[in-house]
Amino acid sequence: MEAYLEPATTAQLVFRAKHGDREAFGALIRLYERTALAVAYAATADASSAGDATQEAFLRAWQRLAALKEDGKFATWLCRIVRNVALDLRRKSHAARQPRGDERDRVADPVMELDQRETADRVDEALWQLDDVSRTMVVLRYYEGLSSHAIADVLATTATAVDMRLSRARQRLRTTLERVRT
Repeated sequence: MEAYLEPATTAQLVFRAKHGDREAFGALIRLYERTALAVAYAATADASSAGDATQEAFLRAWQRLAALKEDGKFATWLCRIVRNVALDLRRKSHAARQPRGDERDRVADPVMELDQRETADRVDEALWQLDDVSRTMVVLRYYEGLSSHAIADVLATTATAVDMRLSRARQRLRTTLERVRT
C-alpha cells in the first residue's frame, strides 16, 4: 500500500527549489502561473505580452531564488517580479493597447459580436484608468476569482485594504462606464 503524502507547502517547495530541486520549482510554476499571468495582463492588457512577461519573470525568479529571505512569501515576491517585468515590457514596446477582438470566439451574429467587442473595449478602457495596483486587484478578483486574503498575500497588504481599494475601483469603473454610455 502506498503511503499518502501531504502536498508540499509553498515554503517547502521554495526550500527544495533553493537547493536545486527543479521539480519543486516546476510545482511552484504550476501553482502560481495563472496568478502571474493575471498580474502581467493587468500591467500590459495584451495576452501575448503577459505570457512573455510571465515567462521572463519565472526565469528571473529561478535565477534569484537564493535572494528570497522568507520562503513563505514567494507569491508576493514573484508577483513583484512579474509586475516589474510586465511594466518594463510595456514601456519598451510603446505599443498602444490593442482591442482583444481577435482573441474572442467568433459568434454567428455579427451585431452581437460587435456589441461584445464594444463592451469589452469599454471595460478595458475603464480598467486602464485605474492605477496599477487597483487594476491588478480587480483582475485578480474578477478575472482570476481570488479572495481578498489571497490578493492581500500576493500584493503584501491586508485583506481590509484590498476590500477598500476594490470598493473604490468598482465605483470608479461604474462612473467611467456610465459616462461612456451617455
